[in-house]
Amino acid sequence: MFKSLQKPDESPKQNAEKPVEPKLDEKPHWPLGVSLSKSDKLSCFLPDGLKVVLTQEAFEQLFGYAYATRSEISCLGVVRREGNSFIIERFHLVKQEGGSAHTEMEPSAIAEMVEQLLGQGKTDEARSIKCWAHSHPGMGVFWSKTDDNTCVLLASDYLVSLVVSDDYAIRCRIDTRQPIPFTVDQVPVFCEVRTDQVKLEQYAKEVAEKVTVSFGPPANSAEAGRRPSLFDDDESLWSDYFRQTHGFLDDDETVELEPVRDEPPIPF
Repeated sequence: MFKSLQKPDESPKQNAEKPVEPKLDEKPHWPLGVSLSKSDKLSCFLPDGLKVVLTQEAFEQLFGYAYATRSEISCLGVVRREGNSFIIERFHLVKQEGGSAHTEMEPSAIAEMVEQLLGQGKTDEARSIKCWAHSHPGMGVFWSKTDDNTCVLLASDYLVSLVVSDDYAIRCRIDTRQPIPFTVDQVPVFCEVRTDQVKLEQYAKEVAEKVTVSFGPPANSAEAGRRPSLFDDDESLWSDYFRQTHGFLDDDETVELEPVRDEPPIPF
């Protein structure tokens, strides 16, 4: 049998810690304020039409740089904002060190590029360098912890960031620093398509010389050369066309066509 080591006159209450009495000279903490709104989860709303657009020159530069090496590579882009569209006009490539899983631009090279633009009188362009793009050769498009830190380092008021990989994979985010730090990921990216008016006129000339319209409006009409559409309001035009080509409608017969889906919206 083991004997208790507790003394007969000792009780557990005597071993309990005594409550700490507040000091009279201590001032209470002043409240930060009175809550006027519910403490619900924060929410945000993005504007319609938010997108990033690569000009044809910027698109060729970005993927030209990325696919020229199997090492990660970085470049800085000139951004022009039009409403909710962030248009990347061109990229600048600076001296840097890259590997299979890292890319690091030399700060002195970035400063030299900015000074060169200022010396050429391109002040607006120097101030518009608000895009950082880099590649992930052989990997997917994602943001690593190093990428997150780079976005914070390069962002002034805002920064457009792009990461590209094989098969023209691309991912985009926009970071803002003012008035609060904020990141919008998975921003849609578009590539600008330029039109050469001279070539378009040449194509139209070739069509006029070699294509004969066998049905449709008169040749001197403003609609000449345009193929009829199911969305046209002129129902008699399509009735005559189907009667002549398929012959399944008599003069006194009609047929009800199934409704046609609306054309998909144009992305630009």
